[in-house]
Amino acid sequence: MRVKTYSEAVQLARCAGEDAANRRARKAGRKAWSAADHDHAAHVTQSILVDLGFDIVGWLAVAGLKRNEPDGPKPAKKSKRRSKAAPVQLNFAFA
Repeated sequence: MRVKTYSEAVQLARCAGEDAANRRARKAGRKAWSAADHDHAAHVTQSILVDLGFDIVGWLAVAGLKRNEPDGPKPAKKSKRRSKAAPVQLNFAFA
């Protein structure tokens, strides 16, 4: 497979990491990953990206980890508008 773009490299490395963790879990007789399997998948993924010459810090940003960047401006809240109709008053007569 020829890796042309960064997203292709991330996809290749991620799939290889998942395969490595799946093999590790099956070898241990588990159907679900343990924390060590997750760590192994991340290590394999990062090592493949380094071997391909791509930036690991950028990959971590793609993976969803927060960067040390300031938060963007908060969205302005809409003001609650009052209805222009007069409030309804109910009169009850009890006999």
